[in-house]
Formats: sequence, structure tokens, C-alpha cells
Amino acid sequence: MGDIDIEKIKRDLEQSEKEAEERDARWKRTEEEVVRGILKYFDRIHDNLSNYNNLLIGAFFALAQLQQNVSRWTILIPVVNLWFLIYINYRLMEKSRFEASICSQPFDLITKHGKKISVTNLLSFFSILTTFLVTLSFLYYLAIYK
Repeated sequence: MGDIDIEKIKRDLEQSEKEAEERDARWKRTEEEVVRGILKYFDRIHDNLSNYNNLLIGAFFALAQLQQNVSRWTILIPVVNLWFLIYINYRLMEKSRFEASICSQPFDLITKHGKKISVTNLLSFFSILTTFLVTLSFLYYLAIYK
């Protein structure tokens, strides 16, 4: 039988450990970049929803001015949705504030924060639906415009 080269096995193990550490570091960097990307797209979605909602406010206002059978109170539909969007943005700002000092936060607040993020994500999805409903209501009022 051949001699076992213990030194070669040690070198190979060290090399494997070094490669694993480098791979883990690359994966960690990739993970951080992906999280930043998600936040970037999350912000873009909210910006687009807010801009679109502002457009709807103008459209509702113009429709109410041009047509007698459309109440001026319909302007409240997109305005309420805008306040909802502002509230979500406020929650996102508070999330960022908390995460800026996450290392100094007590563990029980971190757990509570995770639940709060889940609610904010759900509200964010709901804001897409409410903006869609505002659009449908505008299309309805546009359809009754004669």
C-alpha cells in the first residue's frame, strides 16, 4: 500500500476551506446586492404608484369640472388613496430608521420589527390593489360622462 501524504491532505483541506470562505463571502455580497435591488424596485413601484395616483387626482378633478353628473366629491377617491400611499412611505421610512441602528436595538424590538415589515409589505400590495380600484372608479365615471 502507498504512503498517505498527511501534509498534502492538510494543504488540500486548507485550500478547500479557503475556497469555501471566499465562496461564502461572494454569496454574502451577492445577497446584499440583491436586497439593495429589491429595495430599489420596491421604491420605484411606490414612486410610480404615487405619480400615477397624482395623475388620477388631476383626472378626477378635470372630470368633475367638465361634467355636471360627476360630483366634485369624487376627487376624494384618489386623495384618500394618496394618503394611504403616504402612510406606507412613512412606514418604510420608519423601517429604514430602525435598521440604521439595528445593532443597538434590543432583541424583542427586532422581532417586533420583523412582524411590522410583514404588515408593511402586505399594505404595499394592498396599495397596488387600491390604486387599481381608483382607476376602475375613474373609468366608471368616464363611462357615465355624456
